[in-house]
Amino acid sequence: MSRNGRAGSLFACFVRKRPHIRGVLAKIPNFKQIVGTHVRNLRKSGNLSQELLADRCGIYRTYLSRIEMGQANPTLLVLVALAHSLNVQPFELLIEPSPP
Repeated sequence: MSRNGRAGSLFACFVRKRPHIRGVLAKIPNFKQIVGTHVRNLRKSGNLSQELLADRCGIYRTYLSRIEMGQANPTLLVLVALAHSLNVQPFELLIEPSPP
């Protein structure tokens, strides 16, 4: 469903009825951004184009681009395919980078 669709309104209702959830959600890292950064860095270090990596994973290049920008939320199967194609374990794509 779209962000403004029924699922979005149900989530907003859930949070409104449980204000303590906002604090919890604020502490959760942005995993879409973390995964995207790891995928982009690993892809570039392996000298792979977006087209080639997307082809290896069976996804569209535009979807891979959105993943790398932190705009798409990849499924578990896509995450595993990306990790396999980049020669890392799936959990490594979820590790928060250490602050500099």
